[in-house]
Amino acid sequence: MPRACQRSPLAPLSPLEPCGGKPGKAGNSAGTLERCTRRVREKGMPSRYKKKSRGDSYDASIRNLRKARARRKELGAYPRPFRSKEEQLMVRRLALWRWTCRDASRPSVCAWAKQLGVSHVWLLKLGRKFETDPGEVRRLQAHGDPTPEQLNRAREYTQKMRDRGELRGTGRRVPRAIEPAMEQFVRERFAQGWSKPRLARELFLDRRTVKRILRKV
Repeated sequence: MPRACQRSPLAPLSPLEPCGGKPGKAGNSAGTLERCTRRVREKGMPSRYKKKSRGDSYDASIRNLRKARARRKELGAYPRPFRSKEEQLMVRRLALWRWTCRDASRPSVCAWAKQLGVSHVWLLKLGRKFETDPGEVRRLQAHGDPTPEQLNRAREYTQKMRDRGELRGTGRRVPRAIEPAMEQFVRERFAQGWSKPRLARELFLDRRTVKRILRKV
């Protein structure tokens, strides 16, 4: 026959302590939980890493970035530019020419950026710099009005430097060459009723590649 509870009916019972056995001090579990909560609030959650390995992730990223920059400066391995200095100067001069133009037929920012081979965001950034830096405007105006011949000559310098490997790549992804047999196979399966997603999935091709193959039909 199970033993009856020996606790006094007037003593409070903790929700974490079962009824039975010798009566214990009431509220022990609640006090322990309160002490643990206060310690976590004051000192934070315990970490499973060593003290020397702890730290804020942002601070660690900044330290690694500084180390990488210092090492790059030590080796002299700076990033290669996208274009020659001559073309960089011509882009700035032509951006200033458009910024100071008050003609109604002035080209839009996107159209002008496309002709110069830069992004329209970069042209807008140059425009904001011209507004806050009059000295830069005077230095560029000292070269005179830009001409198409000067731009073509600067682009020739850029092409020569790119051929020698002194410039960074354009960053544009070149489409992978597809064999004629694979193109014919894709067209045959598409004529049999295969969908474009199925062609890409079954033949391990990119969807853009499938669209480009079927566009030639």
